[in-house]
Amino acid sequence: MALVACPECGHQVSTLAKACPQCGAPPPGARTSEPVITGGLLGKLATVLGAWLVMPWVVRLLTFIAAMVMFSVMFAFSR
Repeated sequence: MALVACPECGHQVSTLAKACPQCGAPPPGARTSEPVITGGLLGKLATVLGAWLVMPWVVRLLTFIAAMVMFSVMFAFSR
């Protein structure tokens, strides 16, 4: 970790800082862009894909259970 002069205001800024605490300018040599794909993004994509694949099966199961309950009630009261 080194201290460098801020190109905007001249105050000392750490090279690990994302911005100058005085004026908010990025320090020299700082990365200006974040990676496009991060772990959080991959996790969200996996969650959405999993829900998209699993949800139809859950709905089908609930429909099947509701139909079985309906048929059992219909046959129980038909006697």
